[in-house]
Amino acid sequence: MDYSILAHSIARIKAMENRLINRAKLDSLIDAKDFSDSIKMIQDTPYGEYVASASYESGLKIALEDVYKNMYKIIPIHEVVDVLAVRYDGHNIKSILKGKLSGLDTSSILVNVGTIPTDSLKHMILEEDYDNIPQTLVKTLQKAVSTFKVSGDPQDIDLIVDKGIFEYAMEIAKDSKDDYLLEYVKFNIDITNIKSFIRIRAQERSIEFLDKVFIDGGKLEYNQFASYINESLERFADKLSYTDFNKWSDQGIAEYIRNGDLGSVDRYGDNYIIEHIKKSKFINLGTEPIIAYIYARENEIKALRIILTGKKSNVHPEKIRERMRDVYV
Repeated sequence: MDYSILAHSIARIKAMENRLINRAKLDSLIDAKDFSDSIKMIQDTPYGEYVASASYESGLKIALEDVYKNMYKIIPIHEVVDVLAVRYDGHNIKSILKGKLSGLDTSSILVNVGTIPTDSLKHMILEEDYDNIPQTLVKTLQKAVSTFKVSGDPQDIDLIVDKGIFEYAMEIAKDSKDDYLLEYVKFNIDITNIKSFIRIRAQERSIEFLDKVFIDGGKLEYNQFASYINESLERFADKLSYTDFNKWSDQGIAEYIRNGDLGSVDRYGDNYIIEHIKKSKFINLGTEPIIAYIYARENEIKALRIILTGKKSNVHPEKIRERMRDVYV
C-alpha cells in the first residue's frame, strides 16, 4: 500500500482528534443535574445537533452514519474503512434475516454504515438476489438460513453471520496488502474468542458450543481454548499469561471472577482495544491513525448513549460510571 496517498487524510484526522470528547467532559455529563442538563452540555460538542432531535437514540445513530460517510469521503483507500464497516453489514444481515424469517419489519434497527447500503442489502436478502454481494457473504447467508430451518434457533443466525463477517474482514485486509489491517482483524478475532470462551465457561456450555462460536484466523489457536473447556477460568487465565494477551489474565478475567458480571468482560474487551489503538497517536503515516480515529468516534458515541440512557432513567451517577469505557483522548 502506498501510504503517501493517505498523508493528507491523516493530517485531517489528526486535526479532528482535537474535537474528541475527553473523560473530564464525559464525567461532567454524568454529574449533570438531570437528562435535560446533559443534553444542553452536549451542545458544544460535535453531537449537539444530533442529540437535539426528538430522539437522542436516532440522533446518535445518524451521527455514527455521518462518521462513516465522512471517512469514505476523505480516505481514498476505502478498504481501510471497510475493515471496520463490515461489522455493520453483520448487524444488518442478522436483522434483515431474522425479520424475513419471522415476518417482522426490522428496517428501523438497520444502520446505514456497512460496505453494502441497507436498501440494497434488504433487496438482496428478501429477494435472494445475490449477484452483487461478495461470495463470502452469500455463503454465510445461505448457511445461516439452512441452519435456522433445521434448528429453529435464532442464535445460530448470529453465530454463523459473525463468523462470516470476520472471514470477509480478513479477505478485505489481505487484499489491501496492509500488515496493520491484517493484524487488527486478527487482534479482534482473538478478543472475540476470549470473551466468548469466558461466557462459555460461565454458562458451563459444551465443547460442541465452542465449535459453533470459535472464529478462525486469530493468533490464539482453537486448541488453546478447547483444552480448557472443562477447566476453571483461573487455569485458562494462567494459560493466557504466557501469550500476548497476558493482561486478560490478571485484569479482565480476574475482574470477572471477582464480580461475576459478564458485562465487565465486554467493558474490559472494549478498553483493551482502546489501549491497543492508543499507540496510533505516535504514528503519522499509515493506516493505524485512521482505524484509531474511527474506533474512537464509535466509542464516544457509545459513551454518550450510555450516559443519556442512564440520565433519562435517573440512574445514579456512580452506576453510570461503572458502565463506562475508557476513552481515546
